[in-house]
Amino acid sequence: MVCGGFLFPIINTMNINTMKKTGIFLIIIIAILGIIVFFFPEALYSNAFGQKVLMKIEGEQVAEFYYKENQIGKDTIYMKGIIYANTLEDIKLVLKENPEITTMVMEYVPGSIDDEVNLLASQEIRKYKINTYIPENGMVASGGTDMFLAGKKRAVHPTAKLGVHSWSGGNQVALDFPRDHEEHEKYLSYYTEMNIPLDFYWYTLEAAPANDIHWMTTEEIEKYNVVTTNPYSQLLEIQKTLASDAFKGRATGNNKEAQNLITNYFNRIGLYKLTDNYSIPFTFIDEDTKKEREGINIVGYVKGKINPDKYIVIGAHYDHIGIINDTIYNGADDNASGTSALLFLANYFSKNKPKHSIVFAAFDAEELGLHGSKAFVDKPYIPLKDIKLNINFDMISRNPANEIYVVGTYPFPQFKSTIATVAKTSSLNVSYGHDNPNDKIKDYWMHSSDNAPFFEKGIPNITFSEEDHPGYHKATDDYDVTNHDFYIDVVKLINAFILSIDEEFPKSKS
Repeated sequence: MVCGGFLFPIINTMNINTMKKTGIFLIIIIAILGIIVFFFPEALYSNAFGQKVLMKIEGEQVAEFYYKENQIGKDTIYMKGIIYANTLEDIKLVLKENPEITTMVMEYVPGSIDDEVNLLASQEIRKYKINTYIPENGMVASGGTDMFLAGKKRAVHPTAKLGVHSWSGGNQVALDFPRDHEEHEKYLSYYTEMNIPLDFYWYTLEAAPANDIHWMTTEEIEKYNVVTTNPYSQLLEIQKTLASDAFKGRATGNNKEAQNLITNYFNRIGLYKLTDNYSIPFTFIDEDTKKEREGINIVGYVKGKINPDKYIVIGAHYDHIGIINDTIYNGADDNASGTSALLFLANYFSKNKPKHSIVFAAFDAEELGLHGSKAFVDKPYIPLKDIKLNINFDMISRNPANEIYVVGTYPFPQFKSTIATVAKTSSLNVSYGHDNPNDKIKDYWMHSSDNAPFFEKGIPNITFSEEDHPGYHKATDDYDVTNHDFYIDVVKLINAFILSIDEEFPKSKS
């Protein structure tokens, strides 16, 4: 007992002395690192370990390659972080150990701190013919953009961001060197190898200085062959996203994911707002519960260059019927197809300015009684008298017979000749009808979709739609069973119709 009581103070003293020494040692290490980081950062930048330390200090991470938890299949690898000294060896190892990889999804790759390694690693990606993809809300910039360009096939989700800028070294920036200077050669050789137009390189140098970033527009992405997919792949990609399980069937009151996608897209392409926000809430009485509910219309517009105070309103409902008995009703045709077409055309006309202003309205609560479009005309943010035409899309991607109906030419015959003219260049079977109240054979559709509130206000309107199919309001209305070529042809027809109408509005025959 006496011995034990005597030893404890000695041990405690030793522990305290050890802790003091350890603390002093840590302080010295931290101080040394601080001195190196502040006075000799190039020493850390010169090796993989030092780069990891610097990235940690800056709140970033170096690039890593990984599979998702519970991922089915190993053909898709994911990437996140800044490209650094060890990325070449990392990518070699990943591809060697996983020869089944065909696609690399770049979720967040804001740049590179080792350009030499970046170009070599990118060449490795092309060597193995790996495809690259920037997913929903993904972000790739600077050296990450160069790596993205190594993809054999390249695609960018509509909500993703792709950034470029110039480069600098020492006290000089890229544009200080003449175009034939050897400093440009490694980049020009790389873009040539990747089959990217050399104009892209010079464009990046002027797009933003080295300490800033320029986010590429859709037009720029297409102009410089940054993606290998055709323009209509974006149409299909948006439809697929809206009709995915993650969007939970887009029922009114439970469709925030769809609202965010549409709002972000409008913002990205630079549409004007009718109010302070793209999102315009409204209330309605639910016919089943008799209680008040809220819906959200999402509205933006492109200003006309000649007749800015005259409007074409293009509308499509983005809501569907949601989840029923634990089953998700994705509504790929009804009406992810119409919503995606709306966004695709909004993008087109944001780059190809029309004569008249064009409003793009994604309506909510159509499935519950056309409440979104009713709210739009009952509380208009533009004078109804200035709306020259409403065009409505509702179910336009699923018809094995290649038939699309143009509804509204019976009450508004002035538009039929325009449709007939543009239809001559289409492979579609363009049919007319469902708009004559005296027709006892075809259902009357003038009150069946979001065209109805416009029709009831006396506003000319044309609807593009198809006959009901076996998947109508069923859980089988999925993206995989839509007719992609048919859908693209319908959107091409609609685009041609809008261009023709905008160029010269037909006079009413009434």
